[in-house]
Amino acid sequence: MSRRRVLLAPLLVAAVLHECPAQAVDTGQVPAGATQRPPAGDTAPLRPTYILEADRLQGWLEGDVIAEGRVDIIRADDRVQTEWLRYDRRSDEIEARDGVVFTRGPDRVEGTHLTLKLAERLGHMSDVRYVLHDDAGRMARGQAEAINFRGRGKYQLEGATYTTCPADQEDWVFRTGELELDYTRSLGSARNVQVRYLDTPILYAPWLDFSLDDSRKSGFLTPGFGVSDQRGFEFTAPWYWNIAPNRDATFYPRLMSRRGLQVGAEYRYLGRDFGGDVLLEALPDDRVADRDRYRGALRHSQRLTGRWSGSLHYERVSDGSYFTDLSSHVRDTSRVNLPQEGVLSYDGGWWRASGRLQRFQTLQDPLAPITPPYERTPQILFSGSRPLMAALPLRFDAAGEMVHFEHKSSDKAVGNRIDLYPSLSLALQNDYAFVTPKLGWRYSRYDLDRNPDPGNPTLLLGPLQQTRNLPILSLDSGLFLERTAQYFGRDFLQTLEPRAYYVHIPYKDQSGLPVFDTALRDLSLDQLFSENQYSGVDRVNDARQLTLALTTRLLESDTGIERLQATVGQRFYFSDQRVYLPGQSKRGGDSTDLLLQVSGQVTDRWRLTSGLQFNTDDGETVKANLGGNYRAGPGRVFNVDYRYINDRYAAGLDQLDVSWQWPLKPKWYGLGRINYSFQESRLVEGLLGFEYNAGCWSLRGVAQRLATSEKDVTDAFFLQLELRGLTALGPNPLDVLKRSITGYAKSDEFNLP
Repeated sequence: MSRRRVLLAPLLVAAVLHECPAQAVDTGQVPAGATQRPPAGDTAPLRPTYILEADRLQGWLEGDVIAEGRVDIIRADDRVQTEWLRYDRRSDEIEARDGVVFTRGPDRVEGTHLTLKLAERLGHMSDVRYVLHDDAGRMARGQAEAINFRGRGKYQLEGATYTTCPADQEDWVFRTGELELDYTRSLGSARNVQVRYLDTPILYAPWLDFSLDDSRKSGFLTPGFGVSDQRGFEFTAPWYWNIAPNRDATFYPRLMSRRGLQVGAEYRYLGRDFGGDVLLEALPDDRVADRDRYRGALRHSQRLTGRWSGSLHYERVSDGSYFTDLSSHVRDTSRVNLPQEGVLSYDGGWWRASGRLQRFQTLQDPLAPITPPYERTPQILFSGSRPLMAALPLRFDAAGEMVHFEHKSSDKAVGNRIDLYPSLSLALQNDYAFVTPKLGWRYSRYDLDRNPDPGNPTLLLGPLQQTRNLPILSLDSGLFLERTAQYFGRDFLQTLEPRAYYVHIPYKDQSGLPVFDTALRDLSLDQLFSENQYSGVDRVNDARQLTLALTTRLLESDTGIERLQATVGQRFYFSDQRVYLPGQSKRGGDSTDLLLQVSGQVTDRWRLTSGLQFNTDDGETVKANLGGNYRAGPGRVFNVDYRYINDRYAAGLDQLDVSWQWPLKPKWYGLGRINYSFQESRLVEGLLGFEYNAGCWSLRGVAQRLATSEKDVTDAFFLQLELRGLTALGPNPLDVLKRSITGYAKSDEFNLP
């Protein structure tokens, strides 16, 4: 029997679950990238043309059209197949039965019986089975006893299931007695929800509301739980409030078996010219610390006009051990000074100015107390840079500040400081050389209200007014030479880059000046090529010095990969040191330590980095580090780093840091980090864990030990079950893994053979 083909305008069966956008339906065309979800509007579209094929067709001019035997309805990418279909022109209603199959691309929806009023989108489909894909190609499937069409873009599913597991591996299933989908508002609602994992119920909720797209939706977030020796068993049930498109809030009660109930809230907001967040936490009557504990934080930034802007950052906690007791994150436990500051800035094009009020809350470790920093009340900063001549590369630069320093300790100086530093530089360069002479003048003025004796801080001297004027001359120069070379049978481009940097600053007695915010900078290649060896402006070193450095690189000619970079540098002094900080010893030799850095992509998988600081006078190593990173692809990462500081020259350090992520067997990955201090004979941070990727779900387990102070350590255990495409249960270890293991990647972000 031959099949018959007709054009039938009203048939819109292809919209059983996915409807073309209203505009596409009106024109009869499906645009590229059209969404597979129903449209938000409910304007009745014009009836498009469909191609209908069937073994048998019969109909009446003003009545029904009946198609039987291998019925196909095709329009663009949409296709509906069934064995029997009836269309009632008077009611604009279709009925299909005997195996209804809708496909669009890789998506497939099946049912046994369908009735649908086309214009109103009212109808019913029985015994539904579906396989759908998102824009990234990820699959989801399930079934339902029935789908009720409640209007354009509105659906109700009865007895529905959902999973991202393949048909032969149904490890987890989301079941709901009733599921309502409203695509006009992008909202979903489920009743009598149960999640089964390995055929065992692991989560039940009488209701669940969620978003149907990436937009935010008010409701409970995935609960978290964990265990640690500091807090015991802890459980967190965050609730999210989508206040407006540019405002939201999260409330997170946190129950800790050892300490009690902590409540917290975070409010975020974003406007056209402003944004920020507010965080509040409270732990009434901590059972271990025997006191009330709290934390507050406010961050706000705003553009006031086209050139004016401002920001506010304020944080405070109840006590110095708040983070070490209540957090397992190094980014929190390592915090010492919490900022409390406000800034107002003006952008003048080639110049900028800002005013700041700044103070800190210093969190003290009783075994390692530190001196709190000065408060700046206020500070005014200025900077500018602009070319002066079009014919010559002559540039004017300026920087300055006015600041009032306050300190609670009576043995600390208090007063005002003004510092100005204008300079002129001439950058002369071509393809193989550069020379940059620079001339500057540093003016500083101190007006002290409280002036302790530098030799005896308990003895207060009278008010001090002192100025400092220093001319600063520098000359920076270098060459860039290259040649072709061949090593190990490969062609390379080898460079030779010598550099010389001379600085002259006359001596000025600065022993009577206070030290507000100045410290000796660590010796490094950057510090070798700087005018002042001190951070801050309370001390400007006297200088008649020359820095010499040499860099060479090996670049693969065909790929451009830098296989080797080696730099050696040293500064030479032509006069004895006369400016130094209180308590600092004078320089003994006529040169700095020798610095050597070597790094490179040694092989396609190994990258090595190393550094050495060597005292040529004593013949001893001052600092050294040696590190390597091995990358054999995603999920195959190994990092090692050894750091050493000789305690004769600074606070000693002798640490080995090793971390890795590596496949143990198919689907299994080992994770770990060991940061061990040989000097203190203790573990600074230890982490050991695993990750199992079953395709549609992952299980991560991580045990962590972290030194939070000189004597205290905290142990924590993370166990997270991630059901792909649905939710994750348990405390999230991903932040810990990404911070601890350089190059870590989730196993579902890649596919290993």
